[in-house]
Amino acid sequence: MKVCLTAGGTGGHIFPAIALADACKAASMDVFFIGNKDKMEALEVPKAGYTFFAIENKGYRGSLIAKIGVLFGQFGAIISAHKIIKREKPDLVIGFGGYVTVPVVLAAKINNVKVLLHEQNAIAGKANIFLSRFADGIAVSYPESLHQFKNKDVRLIGNPRATVALNTTGDGTQIETLGLNPKKKTALIVMGSQGSESVNEILKKFIGIAASSEHQYIIATGRKHFEEFTEHLTVPENVKIVDFVDQIRLLTEIDLLIARGGATSAAEMLAKGVASVIIPSPYVPNNHQLHNALALSDKKASICIEEKDLTEQGLLKVADELLSNDTLRLSMAAAAKTLGLPDALYRMAEWVKEID
Repeated sequence: MKVCLTAGGTGGHIFPAIALADACKAASMDVFFIGNKDKMEALEVPKAGYTFFAIENKGYRGSLIAKIGVLFGQFGAIISAHKIIKREKPDLVIGFGGYVTVPVVLAAKINNVKVLLHEQNAIAGKANIFLSRFADGIAVSYPESLHQFKNKDVRLIGNPRATVALNTTGDGTQIETLGLNPKKKTALIVMGSQGSESVNEILKKFIGIAASSEHQYIIATGRKHFEEFTEHLTVPENVKIVDFVDQIRLLTEIDLLIARGGATSAAEMLAKGVASVIIPSPYVPNNHQLHNALALSDKKASICIEEKDLTEQGLLKVADELLSNDTLRLSMAAAAKTLGLPDALYRMAEWVKEID
């Protein structure tokens, strides 16, 4: 069986797709990707060892004139994707979200190739909503998404990254390696792989008052922000600032995760059963991170703090209260574990075989 995967723009789309690609490869399937030539997938997919075919496609943002230009550009993207699919002859195309999936899925239907879609967020993205009418099946990650698609085969599968997280273990030494005390309660603060300029400004002030806490904090700034963030900054002994962390491995050692509301981060945290404070990014399409956060906070698995309400004092108060209250924190962790779908990757891979 030959499978084409398409995902674009962000790690939340790309890394679950790569996880499924690994499962398909392990099942002796041929796998290749189609994505944007100048986006994250063009770097991450080849790095993961998969053949990558590039097309050019843009999202529907900006002025009306810009959107019209993008609409006309779709024809070129569809033609490019059509040529690739016609030549490579996949048995199945799987879309993991992002605007680049639109021309690829349409090209698949032109070539009578079956299509599966995967939706990572609680509120479905516009690309997947549009493409759902052409899909043979849709996998969703939240119960809230089950009724958002007009499709006869919509299944609650979960995010493949949840399975990756569950199967990934740390060596139990990462906190100590970072120069912190492994016997103290520890929170990891990470605002996505790229970090957040707006939240980083609050975190600088947070560091200034963190010495008053009996607990300790690991702050991952994002590589592009690290030098600017740490310049002229006095850091107390109970805080460690890094540019990047292996979040999945560190989840096995920390007591609390303070993070954005991205689908991949949420899936990993749920699979591991970690209590969390989610600060959803207000700068993403459809405000989907807020909806992800609310889906978890409604089930008592997380606490949601919108960025507009975020202060250094408020964040330290919430974090310290959770780290000091084992009963509450462990209750949240248990709720997270209940919501997790750790077999998502296996179930998605089985569905792929079923389509064959």
